[in-house]
Amino acid sequence: MIGTCVWFLKLQLSFDIKMNRLVACVVLFVLAVQASGTKFNDCGSSTGEVSAVEVSDCPDSADTCILKKGTTKAITIKFASKTDSKSVKAVVHGVIGGVPLPFSLPKPKDDGCKTGLNCPLKNGESYVYNNNLDIKNSYPPLGVTVRWELKDDSQNDIVCVEIPCKIE
Repeated sequence: MIGTCVWFLKLQLSFDIKMNRLVACVVLFVLAVQASGTKFNDCGSSTGEVSAVEVSDCPDSADTCILKKGTTKAITIKFASKTDSKSVKAVVHGVIGGVPLPFSLPKPKDDGCKTGLNCPLKNGESYVYNNNLDIKNSYPPLGVTVRWELKDDSQNDIVCVEIPCKIE
């Protein structure tokens, strides 16, 4: 009788350990999916820390975002500010062959405080920046790295991200 009880307890303990491992795996998978986003490189976010970048219709698994001519892509950048700043200026470049070519955002799209940020920014606070990028039919089909910067009052990069893209 005691042997049967010990056997049952060992079986129950083994089952509990296996279930705990299964639950841990499921939790880790869910966290990994939630943390995923568009692939990007931080190109010098000196007064901020980027946690995620998302470009509409760009699969998380893609090494390069496809930018179809005649469409508009939404960009979302999640970051924490390491500075206080009354204003935020968005600056965008298309980097082709290592050469950054300025891309002018029309007003008010160049003003981060008018495109989703609650200004003034405060040191240590987290923010979500949203904007849109029009992919014009006149753009040539080519590979381009989109460099998106958000600058503070002193023109330092709160955010600087580079996203590998291809215009089609």
